[in-house]
Amino acid sequence: MLGIAVIAACSQHNGTTNTTKAGPTQVFLIDAPFPYDQVARVDVYIVRVAAGTNPDTVGTGPGVIAAPHRAYNLLELANGAAAKLGEGILYSGQYVQFLVTIDADSSSITLKDGTILTNKTSPGIDWGGYPSRFSFGLFTDPPIQIGDTGAVVVIDFDLGRSFYARDPANPAAGFNYVGYMQVRNTAVTGSVSGTVMGQNAGPIADASITLLVVNPNYPSDEATWGVLGTARSDATGRFRLPYASPGSYVLAVDAPATSVYGSLRLPSLS
Repeated sequence: MLGIAVIAACSQHNGTTNTTKAGPTQVFLIDAPFPYDQVARVDVYIVRVAAGTNPDTVGTGPGVIAAPHRAYNLLELANGAAAKLGEGILYSGQYVQFLVTIDADSSSITLKDGTILTNKTSPGIDWGGYPSRFSFGLFTDPPIQIGDTGAVVVIDFDLGRSFYARDPANPAAGFNYVGYMQVRNTAVTGSVSGTVMGQNAGPIADASITLLVVNPNYPSDEATWGVLGTARSDATGRFRLPYASPGSYVLAVDAPATSVYGSLRLPSLS
């Protein structure tokens, strides 16, 4: 039997819109776990991050929050670790789109045997038809509220859903990029944390943790549910899912394939 002790803490922030003032907005990058043990690094080159109150204004004037022009090893950013991309001035208001510009030519995946996969190697990384430098749009619903004193925004880059190994048993065969990112305002988020335990066997490491949003049209079909965040338990069985917006969720816990334990679903977590 698989067991779990969970602490959920979600905050609620009520903001007002005032488009005549502007404040410093910081943007951070986090990552969800990558399910391929043979991978040592995933370096994604971030050119800039911009935001707009409507899609037509993204990337113009004060909309650029950060322009780091550097690569980040996303494997270092799992389970709540974050990298600051930068800080910029945004007018207060409700922002409906964020734009992350990536340089594919300067990005790579390094395997533990030293093999480096890029968009120029064969096999390598297939960026799905995107050009060497492209912008990935993140639409927010509800919008991200930026106050007149600024905000702290987090870009959640889900590696496991963004890069798929062509052969899961052999990552050296290359990866395909799909792109799965979410953006959150830390002022309106909390966290979900806990410990995964096996009956009479102590903590379970490397369990997959997923915070799911039930699809009201298909409440019994988990395959159609939304994913708010993912994590993996550490050697002590502990995990943390940061930046969870207020709401009701299902917490899915799946023991590693090598474990004798199965899966657990905790409904109505809020």
